[in-house]
Amino acid sequence: MPNLTPEAAQARIDRIQALYREWERLLPELEAAQEQWRHAMWLMREMSEFYDREYMPLHQAIENGLPVSLATEGEYSIMSEDALWNAFQQQYDLSWAWLRAATRELDPQNRLRPDAAEADGQAEAT
Repeated sequence: MPNLTPEAAQARIDRIQALYREWERLLPELEAAQEQWRHAMWLMREMSEFYDREYMPLHQAIENGLPVSLATEGEYSIMSEDALWNAFQQQYDLSWAWLRAATRELDPQNRLRPDAAEADGQAEAT
C-alpha cells in the first residue's frame, strides 16, 4: 500500500470494521441455524422411517376404508405420496447446497481467490 493517505487508510479500516460488526451480529443466527439444521434432520429421519416402514400398509388400509382424517392445517397431507417424497428431495438438495458452500469456504484454493466463492454464491442464488 504505497502512498496510502490517512483518509484512504481510515476508509478501509472503517469498511472492514463494519464487515466485522455485521459478522458479529450474524454469528448467533448462524449458530442457531446449525441447531435448526440438526433438528430438521431429526424430523427427516423420523419421516423417512415412517415412509419406509409404515406408509404403504397405512395407505392400503386407508384405501380399504380405514376411517381416519387426513385434514391438515394447510400443508399437503403426508398420505399423498408426493408430500413426503418432495420433502426428501428438498432435504437432499439443501444438504448438497450446504455441503458445497462449506467445502468451498474450507478449500484453501478459494481462500486465495475470494472472487471464486462470491461468483459461486451468485450462481447458486439464481
